[in-house]
Amino acid sequence: MYDGLKAARFAALGMLSIGALTAAPSARADTWEETVKAATAEGEVDVHGGPGALFHEVLTDGFRQAYPQIKINFSGQSGRDAIPKIVRERAAGVYSVDVYVGGSSSLLQSLKPINAFAPIRPALILPEVVDDKAWYGGLNGGWVDRDKKFIFGFEATVTETTMVNRDFVSHDILKTYDDLLSPKVAGKIVFDDPRLPGPGLGAAQRYLLNFGEDWLKRLYSQQKIAYIANPRQEAEWLVSGKYPIGIGASPNEIQRFQQQGLGKNVVSFEAPMPHPTLDFAYGSVALMANAPHPNAAKVYINWLLSKAGQTEWGRIGGNSRRIDIPYAVPRLAPEPGVSYIAEQTEENLANRQEAGNLAKQYIPAGP
Repeated sequence: MYDGLKAARFAALGMLSIGALTAAPSARADTWEETVKAATAEGEVDVHGGPGALFHEVLTDGFRQAYPQIKINFSGQSGRDAIPKIVRERAAGVYSVDVYVGGSSSLLQSLKPINAFAPIRPALILPEVVDDKAWYGGLNGGWVDRDKKFIFGFEATVTETTMVNRDFVSHDILKTYDDLLSPKVAGKIVFDDPRLPGPGLGAAQRYLLNFGEDWLKRLYSQQKIAYIANPRQEAEWLVSGKYPIGIGASPNEIQRFQQQGLGKNVVSFEAPMPHPTLDFAYGSVALMANAPHPNAAKVYINWLLSKAGQTEWGRIGGNSRRIDIPYAVPRLAPEPGVSYIAEQTEENLANRQEAGNLAKQYIPAGP
């Protein structure tokens, strides 16, 4: 299947190359040159991105090399930490962020209702960015919000929901998703807290969409799960075997241990979902309203969505929707002919909220 998909991507790339040769984007070029000149005068851009050193490198290094005249001020935090600060600042008339790169569901729930975004579509200028043929599902396939103008998802990864340390949990004990409800794995699961925004809530949404409300209630309430909101600790417990099953665990944190030779048998749970989903993960971008550096923000967004920027993004371990670069993780690439649920779009926000509400209701109170 992957070979067929790769062939399709190469065919589309050929069409893209022909289009690039025959197009006459002179007006766009003039607009771009003017935007870069204005951005250079502004001198800097303030970008929010995901937490950790890798996000910092991926979202800053390539841009600095491409536009050394524009200083990039980067703040890397999870949405659960960053968004409350942004909400407070905007309520006080303080505008400290130009571009937000992160999880789309938290943007929809917390920032879109307070009109925190400017339309991003007019900010897309480079021909390689606006070319519909450059994107899996076309350019319109990436819009997260119903309006199709505020939040653009540039990643399309078939999400890993559950990780398992096979040094401690055999295939006989955990081979189907229903086995997560077995007494044999009770007390062996760490779950990124689904009562909060983040990957744990995304995992809970996937379970709800695939297995239903009763199944999710049982998981929350009966399995003696450790619920925490510390990705590093979740990965450490998974690798050490203290909790050898991880739901919503961070692949990047797990990879850090594996690069040290630890947790080599921590793997993605192999069972397929009946209704597979595509996840934007941290791979969506929004232009903030009242951006302090609006032209530099446009330059940054166009760089991020370009072939060069999306090649950098692949270092995160997410699959870009651009079809002119290889998949970063081929085994998590969307397959041709498969219908996927775009779980983080505004249309599916109610499912995510329901999964979180059930978590608040059915997760047992702590000691």
